[in-house]
Amino acid sequence: MSNSSPPSAIVLYGRAAFDQTQNLTQLAARLHEVLQPDRAGCRITTAFADLTGPSLPDVLDALAAAGIEDTTVVTCMVPADPSLSTWLAGALSQWRADRGAAMTVRLAPPVEQAIDMAAAVAAVLALPAAGDVAQVVPSLGKPGWSKIPEHGRQVFFCVGARCLHRAAEPLYQHLRSAMKSHRALAAGPRRVMCARSSCLYPCNLGPLMTVHPDGVWYGGLTRERIDRIVAEHLLGDVRVEECVVHAAVK
Repeated sequence: MSNSSPPSAIVLYGRAAFDQTQNLTQLAARLHEVLQPDRAGCRITTAFADLTGPSLPDVLDALAAAGIEDTTVVTCMVPADPSLSTWLAGALSQWRADRGAAMTVRLAPPVEQAIDMAAAVAAVLALPAAGDVAQVVPSLGKPGWSKIPEHGRQVFFCVGARCLHRAAEPLYQHLRSAMKSHRALAAGPRRVMCARSSCLYPCNLGPLMTVHPDGVWYGGLTRERIDRIVAEHLLGDVRVEECVVHAAVK
């Protein structure tokens, strides 16, 4: 009888800011070395909770399609987002139910629980001291940051963890692409300044975006809905009522 383990994977789940300081891809490669030989056949990959892809559902889809049978998700944010303990397990269970997936998904404790923060601070203090900040030119920003560009509207597109779980990032890129095809939205008085945001809070209505100064919130976004919002609201000044989840009273 074979003692071989079923195909397994580890997903390192982090935020964009964490990736900039502790590259998750490098961490995955180092972890692969540390876990040898006990988990020689284990696949190690990464997913992000905000701003950048790939999202956790996309990664799980790919692992399931590759025949992985058992996946452990490790949250790598330090400090950990307290809200993860209240929604992530349920969201992962929803992913399994929606896909009819046979793959087992486990949620490991946050990685910070294994970190001795006092020892880490002591180790940092033992490193060569950085220069006195007095040697740096005083500044709170760049000169150009004092000018507000001409524009007519601002769009805030939520890529918080729960909206990202609902494929917000590719939808945001679709919005940007749709807007670029209309020159009127790129400059001048009808320009729309578009930015990704962290959580906008009514997560059950996501993916979400808001349009200001109109005070309109759109939810349940899809590519088709975004195309209509660009054409009818941003260009035609008529909000798409069936996509509105909230509108300010004027």
